[in-house]
Amino acid sequence: MSQTNSSTWVYDIQDSIASRIDAICDVKLRKKTPSKYSDLTVTRNSHDLATAKFPCVYIHFLAPVEIGKDLVGQDVNAIYLTVQISVIVPIAKKMETAREVTNVVTGAMKEMSFGATLAEFADTDSEYRTISRFTRTIGHDDSLY
Repeated sequence: MSQTNSSTWVYDIQDSIASRIDAICDVKLRKKTPSKYSDLTVTRNSHDLATAKFPCVYIHFLAPVEIGKDLVGQDVNAIYLTVQISVIVPIAKKMETAREVTNVVTGAMKEMSFGATLAEFADTDSEYRTISRFTRTIGHDDSLY
């Protein structure tokens, strides 16, 4: 591999994953049932959670682990990526809403060949929350589709 490869593709792939999830949520939720999901927020920024419209899909990329290092060691050839996705719904809506959104998000991640640790469900006095983790090994030249 050349030095131009570096590791920028790792961050680009994270942007691609987040964009793909947002696009799939748009088609399968916002446009399909606008009365129920017009305020759906998809974000990678934890600061957005305080002002987010709900339901909210929060995408958190855990630190990618480099794998497949070559002898030169200058480039990141592949990573093992873990993505934690939380779906947050206000208590005024039903837990079914969190499950519906989680199903769509899980489907999107499975389409991108991620393995899933399926949703853990939790609730507080103000919200329902599902938390799922997805993992995949991604090579520099791999495609998400």
